[in-house]
Amino acid sequence: MRIVVTRPQRSGERTAAKLEALGHSPVLLPLFHPVHHGERAISALSTPLAAIAVTSAEAVRALDTFGGQLASHLPKPLFAVGGATAEAAEKTGFQQIFTASGDALGLTALVTQHRTFLTEEEPLLYLAGRPRGSVFEEGLAAAGIPFRTVDCYEMLPSDISETTLKTALLDAAADIVLLYSSEAARAFFRHVSAEKYAMALTTTKFICISRNVFSLVPQVFRPNAKAAEEPSEAAMFELLHQNSGT
Repeated sequence: MRIVVTRPQRSGERTAAKLEALGHSPVLLPLFHPVHHGERAISALSTPLAAIAVTSAEAVRALDTFGGQLASHLPKPLFAVGGATAEAAEKTGFQQIFTASGDALGLTALVTQHRTFLTEEEPLLYLAGRPRGSVFEEGLAAAGIPFRTVDCYEMLPSDISETTLKTALLDAAADIVLLYSSEAARAFFRHVSAEKYAMALTTTKFICISRNVFSLVPQVFRPNAKAAEEPSEAAMFELLHQNSGT
């Protein structure tokens, strides 16, 4: 099956490799690209804190080039939103990783379970990015958990040319489009608003990482869209398996 992957280039390439191993033909359409501000994270890590929280592997990748400056912080507890983020943290060298179920609510619950060592003097440091949802920070505030947030990366819109769109969506029909975030969904359907794309996508299936992303699929495409049961790539691939048998 011809499957369009809308993730940023680096993570999209990993997804493409998995799809190729299953016999599919992935097409990369990176709608956003990361810009890292690791120096902000390093500065924040140098202040008193009890633990770290990350909701994206990009926050961990922002630290990749800091080597020795990071070493003294690697023993600190790190709360990761899900498996992929935890894997990135482990590769970076973090030694004490707690992994949540894949979404902001699950991460809030996990941090709450371990709140006893979080204080105003040594709070939780949330290494965040933009744009982002507010669920995690609102949940921490509602639970009375002391934290501070530092933006250490941005996801910026990629310059998608008409030629790139034509190659991905018109030269050959896309069987499935994988949508990994609300921002990606908004960007994708903005790019394909022209009638020629609407026609080309008539029979295309859309696999969404969450109900929130599913809700952003326009009504004209909604009958062919499905949301994963949990916000993970594994759950998206389960839907893919149901559609393709692989």
